[in-house]
Amino acid sequence: MAQVHSRVKYQRKSNDSMKENSTQTEQFVTFWGTRGTIPITNENMLKYGGNTSCVEVISIKNNINKSIILDAGTGIIKCSENALLRGDRVFHLFMSHMHYDHIIGLTKFIPFFREDCEIHIYGQAKFGNSLKEIFQRFFSAPFFPVEFFQLPALNKIHFHELNGIKNIQIDDIFVEIQPLNHPQEALAYKIWDFNKINCVVYATDHEHGTRKDLEIEKFIKNSSLFIYDSTYSDSNYKNYIGWGHSTAAAGATLAKNSGVKYYGIFHHDPASTDEYLETKILVEAQSIFKNSFLTAEFQTINISELNTLLTDK
Repeated sequence: MAQVHSRVKYQRKSNDSMKENSTQTEQFVTFWGTRGTIPITNENMLKYGGNTSCVEVISIKNNINKSIILDAGTGIIKCSENALLRGDRVFHLFMSHMHYDHIIGLTKFIPFFREDCEIHIYGQAKFGNSLKEIFQRFFSAPFFPVEFFQLPALNKIHFHELNGIKNIQIDDIFVEIQPLNHPQEALAYKIWDFNKINCVVYATDHEHGTRKDLEIEKFIKNSSLFIYDSTYSDSNYKNYIGWGHSTAAAGATLAKNSGVKYYGIFHHDPASTDEYLETKILVEAQSIFKNSFLTAEFQTINISELNTLLTDK
């Protein structure tokens, strides 16, 4: 059975390799939160983690690091702490959508509470509200003690609405955008490295079974890493049809049909133990697409070295 090994230890190794190979073009992915719906603290779920969705993609070329943060679940708390420690003061945050499990970490997103940070936020305006207005509602009484206008970084928070936009460029990083099948809609992102050789696709939350799947197959074609909403097994999905989430088998089928290199199983159900993920979810995915693996909290991957991380147990 193939699986990616090590978490914090490998992350430290990866950070060292970032410095050692700083003249090369590389792309790293860190999973700061892999759980869906709600954060979980459970001794049977420690291996793959309990923080909700947050993934960071770092592209490196000639001593230039460019970080893209995807979603702001509880995983963004450690993500922002780590980024500040390495000296980052400019942040680019891409929101898939604004459901609570993807935004709740904003209340502890440290750059909001500093005057020396510049934050760019990308997402959709919805239901007659601008993206900025949605954030203002989130940071307001009676839901939170600090109002949006009181944030120390207020004058350096910039909003970029992606409605109807197919791609955007952040300096030399090219990001493509694809709508997903989810209540009130969500967005998938494809992040290319500096040379547009490797790319990472982040596609959560999505429910399979509509014509949108064909669009996704085209969107993810030949991508280096496909991170996908794999909340359910085939057997329990029937109880959640219409909830806006997918299965590991559906993700593996998309990966196989699109020629992606590796498929990262993501957005783990809060009821799924480590054992269930390994003996049910992973097995269903690998029966269709061998290069499937379970994403784990605090796991860092060098995209160019993914083939060396998948080893037989």
